[in-house]
Amino acid sequence: MTTAPAVRVSRMLDQIDDPERATLLRGLWRIYQLGRRVAHAYRAYLSLVERLLSTFVTTVVCLVEASIDIFTE
Repeated sequence: MTTAPAVRVSRMLDQIDDPERATLLRGLWRIYQLGRRVAHAYRAYLSLVERLLSTFVTTVVCLVEASIDIFTE
């Protein structure tokens, strides 16, 4: 799926007369798009890690509370 800014940039790049400059700018645009994809994947990864860590900490806290209850009775 192509977004509106990507379409605008693509049209602008198509209008550049100098082939070397157009190639360079297309390469920079692709690097930018790749960087955005990597950042999105990294945010998703961090979200998953955060969720796993919070689940782990919650489990450890519950186990510690249960063990305290067992040993104090």
